Amino acid sequence: MSNYSDLAQRKLIIKLFSVIGFLTTSFMSVMAFWGGLGVLSLVLVIASICFVISFFVTAFLHKRLLLASTTILYTIYILMFYLVLTGGSHGTGPLWIYVVAPITFFIRGFKKGIVDIFFFVLVMLYAFYLASTFQFTDYGTLHFPSRIILTFIIVAALSGLYEHFRQHHSEKLTLLAQKNELLATIDPLTNLPNRRSMMAKLAELKSNDINPVFSIILLDVDDFKKINDQYGHFVGDHALTHLAGIFTQQLIHNDLVARWGGEEFLFVLPNKDKAKALQLTDTLHGALKSQPLHIDGYTISITVSMGIAEITDSSAIERDIQHADALLYQAKNSGKNRTCA
Repeated sequence: MSNYSDLAQRKLIIKLFSVIGFLTTSFMSVMAFWGGLGVLSLVLVIASICFVISFFVTAFLHKRLLLASTTILYTIYILMFYLVLTGGSHGTGPLWIYVVAPITFFIRGFKKGIVDIFFFVLVMLYAFYLASTFQFTDYGTLHFPSRIILTFIIVAALSGLYEHFRQHHSEKLTLLAQKNELLATIDPLTNLPNRRSMMAKLAELKSNDINPVFSIILLDVDDFKKINDQYGHFVGDHALTHLAGIFTQQLIHNDLVARWGGEEFLFVLPNKDKAKALQLTDTLHGALKSQPLHIDGYTISITVSMGIAEITDSSAIERDIQHADALLYQAKNSGKNRTCA
């Protein structure tokens, strides 16, 4: 089953964060330099370099998304601490902290984001305290820092609620996609893999050069139309589920069985030659003989005919199935309730 996730979208957004962060800090560093704020300009240049690094990590190093996103996040945290501590340009530095909340929740998720935001607020309070105590910058009265922190908390709360509902909705979509994929590969009556699923497995086995030999068994229920006509389709459906249960019980190791269509079933036996496949068909005939279907007071003995094809080359899958199908009809024409290989 596919591994559904928003990894590709997250990588794209992290790249965009990196680009926007680089462009913003680069522009602001130039402005700070022209304004005679050499230290601020240098800090912004260092931040822009960190954003560039995170971009290249995301773009070229697989499985390093966490490193790139962490680099972005803590670059922003450190930059915000410096801007609050020093006031940035003309005391406007604290105004930039509002970008922290949505980025934090996107990168860290809802629960970890709450923790990060909590400690970020404490650090910002400490930065305002240091700025006031050591007079790094003059924010006037406490009204400005308190309002900055209060409005930041409100923005963070709204961002957190949004992230919470976004994650919940994303999880529901993922579960729905997984359920739909399962329904697309499972026969709803017998709960066996369907034709689509088995064709994918056959293609996988065909592409395996390590153990290329395997066998398939195409099975058809003898006189299934008579069962439907005599007992009704309800009993016919129960007959198919009864067979599916017996077939599943006889599988060993990596053997597979699928409902191929109607009253036909296909067995795929990895790493088994024709002789081992014949052993399985003997077992199946014996199991069906000893386990008739009991339903509504009826006892129905079900027999099947089977054709075996041993796969030893890289020919088309359809050709192999046609070969097994021809042997199946040979078994049918030879009196049914038998196997041809």
